[in-house]
Amino acid sequence: MKQYILALGISILLFSCNTDADRVLELENEVMQIHDEVMPQMDDIMTLKSKLSKKIMRMDSLQNEGVAGNNLAEERMKATEINQKLNDCDKLMMDWMHAYRGDSAKKLKAADAIIYFESQKSKIIEVKEITSRTIQEAKSFLD
Repeated sequence: MKQYILALGISILLFSCNTDADRVLELENEVMQIHDEVMPQMDDIMTLKSKLSKKIMRMDSLQNEGVAGNNLAEERMKATEINQKLNDCDKLMMDWMHAYRGDSAKKLKAADAIIYFESQKSKIIEVKEITSRTIQEAKSFLD
């Protein structure tokens, strides 16, 4: 009977460890999948920044030619604001990537690794949401 209980206890412990290890891998994969969705948007950000810069230059040219008005000034301010938001998105992604330590986290105890990857998942989701919103705002402004 003692052997049966001991074997059952070991089985439960091993199953629990495998479940935690599986959860670590699952979370890491989720984090990287979200990263892989956001990363191509960095190209979109660069393209939009270029378009905004050209639009700002055109507005500056109009202003230099004496075509000025409140609408032009407001539009230029909005373009500059959106351009800064795009810069912030790029920085947010780069900061996240530089701080990410997935390989080190996999060497932690499973429970600690789970906490780390859940935290990283939250952070990269925030990067994704901010980036998506800002790209949409820039596209709407440029249309």
